[in-house]
Amino acid sequence: MSLLSVNNVSKSFGGVRAVNDVSLDVEKGTIVGLIGTNGAGKTTLFNIISGFLDADEGQVALGGEQLLSLKPHEIARRGLVRTFQTPIGFPRMTVFENMLVFNSQTNHEFRKSISPFRRNKKISTEVREAISKSLEAIQLGDQHDTWLQDLSAPDLKLLEFTRAVQSNPKLLLLDEPAAGVNVALLEKLETQIRQVRDSGVTCLIVDHNVGFICSICDYVYAMADGKLIAQGKPDAVVEDPAVIEVYIGTGGVN
Repeated sequence: MSLLSVNNVSKSFGGVRAVNDVSLDVEKGTIVGLIGTNGAGKTTLFNIISGFLDADEGQVALGGEQLLSLKPHEIARRGLVRTFQTPIGFPRMTVFENMLVFNSQTNHEFRKSISPFRRNKKISTEVREAISKSLEAIQLGDQHDTWLQDLSAPDLKLLEFTRAVQSNPKLLLLDEPAAGVNVALLEKLETQIRQVRDSGVTCLIVDHNVGFICSICDYVYAMADGKLIAQGKPDAVVEDPAVIEVYIGTGGVN
């Protein structure tokens, strides 16, 4: 059963066709990858799916509901949540405060205050313990009081992933989660993503790290010049002649 359906989506910028008649499906309970070199159209497609760009043509549906007329926050409320290649957040707030702001159990007025501890100290034990457990899982349990701006880039990646998960999404879009992450942290990230999938969250991942994508994904799509050029099981996609041709001169696909 397809949770996400993208049908014949196209997007142009001036005379450049960034996404050209792309269709893909993401089945519920799977981890799906989207690969391609720079300029392939992956991020543009991600931005269309999540509402940050309008499509020129096509349709995008989550659980049968059309998304293209909705704003990003409306799409997020329906259960499609994304991360960004460059992690976002509040730099002059602590790790714990950032988790509170993005927590699904935190009410709207609490989030509006931006700095939770200044205006509202009524944080339930349940929320505190849940956040602490999440931070421990990514080895940031001792960084509760660290300002976000003082975290390393890999730790920011892991934190943004964890923040996105705590919003209880149906579908999680991960934009370059492996970029800049060392091998040890990458193994941790893979474990976290699998655990999230096992908890019932479907994942769609864009990443340049083909080894990472092949290791974690059930199904993979490959793009080049705005078009899909291959799709299937990871091993079949990386062995596809069209994919191999695209990656020649960039170090191959291994």
